[in-house]
Amino acid sequence: MAEMSGGVDSSTAAAILLEQGFDVCGVTFCTVPGTAGGKSVRDAKLVADRLRIPHSVIDLSALFERRVVDYFIREYKSGRTPNPCAACNRHIKFGPPLLEAAERLGCGYIAAGHYAVSEAGELRRGADPQKDQSYFLYPILAAPMERILFPLGAMTKTETRALARKLNLPTADKGESQDICFVPGTDYAAFLRSRGSEAVAAPGDIVDIDGNVIGAHNGVHNYTVGQRKGLGALGKPMYVKQIIPGENKVIVAEDCQIISTEAVIEDAVTAKTRNLTIGVRCAAQIRYRSPAVKAEVVEVTDKDGSDGLTIRIKFDEPVRAVSPGQAAVLYDGDTVIAGGVIRC
Repeated sequence: MAEMSGGVDSSTAAAILLEQGFDVCGVTFCTVPGTAGGKSVRDAKLVADRLRIPHSVIDLSALFERRVVDYFIREYKSGRTPNPCAACNRHIKFGPPLLEAAERLGCGYIAAGHYAVSEAGELRRGADPQKDQSYFLYPILAAPMERILFPLGAMTKTETRALARKLNLPTADKGESQDICFVPGTDYAAFLRSRGSEAVAAPGDIVDIDGNVIGAHNGVHNYTVGQRKGLGALGKPMYVKQIIPGENKVIVAEDCQIISTEAVIEDAVTAKTRNLTIGVRCAAQIRYRSPAVKAEVVEVTDKDGSDGLTIRIKFDEPVRAVSPGQAAVLYDGDTVIAGGVIRC
């Protein structure tokens, strides 16, 4: 079963599987109400027709609202920086609905157009460093990895488009999709207000670590730990250290005051092929576009009632701007060994 979003990546992935001799059926998940007849679905159907494979549409908008959109709003309300793509991969794209659909269709494998490698039960970085999506895909470590295929893992985006053109796929020159599919444009404030979260989009005070009001912000949702842009002229370079939505405050500090020597990761999942124990060395990536930094696992706890493990790591050198709510993904070389959500 090939997930088909209507973009060039998933289209080319389905075509590659056909060339490799697989019997392929395409499935498109609708995650936003009223989009079953939208352009993305129509594009996916065009590609399926071009490839002469069956195509079906599954409406998961109610589940997406509950698991991804509500989570997104809840995290902003709590002063954290959400990672909706990871949540979607966990609950939607590679969660129970996908496995149930595969069972109904009699499909032994599940494929998607992501730039990552799934092989021998392990998740690894994709060959294209500019497009590697293993950071967002860490939740699939909890899924049956042996059934997941990423046909584009060894390719670059340029190679993908070239192959799509060669195969005359209707989506060959289609542009990139927006970062957050359910937010119209990039107006987070309007979206949050439309969902009853006016408080996090309201103007408020920028305060230093001594409690002095030194500026004004235009909504706490616009800020994340470590951010400098958008703070205005504060007399000297200052960075976001903490967000307190209950008081509508953004706390700022100097660069040397926003560094961390460790991080706690909650709701974490680990690779089934690895034994994550105290003392394990790793490279920790705490943002999508940030380079991984050397670290050591110093605590692993399995708490009752938790969705996963709690892992504490210690960095070899202090790291700036560890942001609660963002994903932290641990690597051994190019292989993902664990991942979860930063608590602190």
